[in-house]
Amino acid sequence: MTEGRSDANLAPDRPEGLIDRLLCILSEINIEAEAVKTDEFRTRLQSYRKRLAASFGTEEFALYSIDCLKTCEEYFEVSRKFLRERESAFGEVIQVLRESITVLAGDSGSFNGQMTRTSERFDRLTEIEDIRKLKKQITQECHEFKRLVVEKQLKDEASYSRLSHRVELLQGSLDQTREEASLDGQTRISNRASFDRALHRWIDTHNHAKKNFILAMFDLDNFKAVNDRHGHQIGDRVLFCAAQWLKKCARANDFLARIGGDEFAILLSDTTPDQAFDKFTSLLENIAASSYKYIVANDMANVSFTLSCGIAEFVPEESSENLVRRTDSAMYEAKRRGKNRVVVAEPPQKSRGLWNALQPLIPFKI
Repeated sequence: MTEGRSDANLAPDRPEGLIDRLLCILSEINIEAEAVKTDEFRTRLQSYRKRLAASFGTEEFALYSIDCLKTCEEYFEVSRKFLRERESAFGEVIQVLRESITVLAGDSGSFNGQMTRTSERFDRLTEIEDIRKLKKQITQECHEFKRLVVEKQLKDEASYSRLSHRVELLQGSLDQTREEASLDGQTRISNRASFDRALHRWIDTHNHAKKNFILAMFDLDNFKAVNDRHGHQIGDRVLFCAAQWLKKCARANDFLARIGGDEFAILLSDTTPDQAFDKFTSLLENIAASSYKYIVANDMANVSFTLSCGIAEFVPEESSENLVRRTDSAMYEAKRRGKNRVVVAEPPQKSRGLWNALQPLIPFKI
């Protein structure tokens, strides 16, 4: 069940309890583009345009191009999945309501007539194509349905028990869908959308507690070369392997996510920059010392990889954008210094306003 839900004490074996549960489920079905992240997608495309324009004719141009294509593919796949899931969820809600009408009609002639008219309105709901309008209309019908069933006492306990079970299954299906939507399909760790939500949640929590935390970002070194030499199938396995290394390194209260094509991030609490530096330096050394065998054309081949890491310590009142910028800059400084290393960003400067936005890049330290 979702944390903070208000329907824990409802009686699902009562008519009003059943409809309240359906109303709660309806409220949890996203109709906005939160799961699709359209605004974030447009922002990332703008960023890629700038990177491609600035790197034209360099090695980075091809890497940015591949990342941009992957971003587009992931966005359109999420969009298609989003629409399919919403259609299925609404269809199940309407079906449960139809069956509820049959059970609730009972022996009362006047009530039966009201239920028949309600059923006819539910049938017309399937003709509505606009999702927002559909959700609004279903919600209105649910409230009207609840008003009618409250006037009639429950007669068939077994039937309501079965309907309640259907609602439980629907809730479980939505919970599972929500969990799947938060994972990266390739590496089975949290995805970028989950990371963005977690980062804002961590910032709010640590601002309130006046505490710091660590953001670490990782990027696979020469990943394009790995794909070119070994093929994209092996490249995908390298991404999965990198995620597993990071997952073993992360504690239970840390947060690990894949935030880009070959980029990962970890949020760590109760950790100093020096502790994070030692922890991830050791991790990178272990990764660099490892290699992996695979068979191609009946021959044995080896693949190895390294990571570059940037670390920044969040300071209360710092924006998420500035924290990510400092960490990302530290990571690319690690690449500039020879890759396969960790760089810690300096704390943010305290200047404010427009002048702060015009300050030069903050220097780095090892």
